[in-house]
Amino acid sequence: MEFEALLLGLEPMTAAVIGVGALVLVPVVSALDSATGHNVSESARSAAKTGLIWTFDAIDKAQSTFAEASESFKDLVAEAKAERSTSKNGTSESPREVTIG
Repeated sequence: MEFEALLLGLEPMTAAVIGVGALVLVPVVSALDSATGHNVSESARSAAKTGLIWTFDAIDKAQSTFAEASESFKDLVAEAKAERSTSKNGTSESPREVTIG
């Protein structure tokens, strides 16, 4: 099973952490690569690039989700304001006296 298939179902923050982790491992793999005769560098570069791509995709997905949630909240606020102004203007109830005590 490919590494990409494992990450497809992850939350955006988890994918971002994995992407950052891949970036942190690049110097380690580079040092290991020079010790082993430069056999690991191409696969490490490919893995780091894939991690970055997943991170960017996860960030885009998180931004999209946040934008949709923000828009829904703004719509809800607008509806509440409209309903409030309609109830103020539409039904002119006189104030009632309330006695406490």
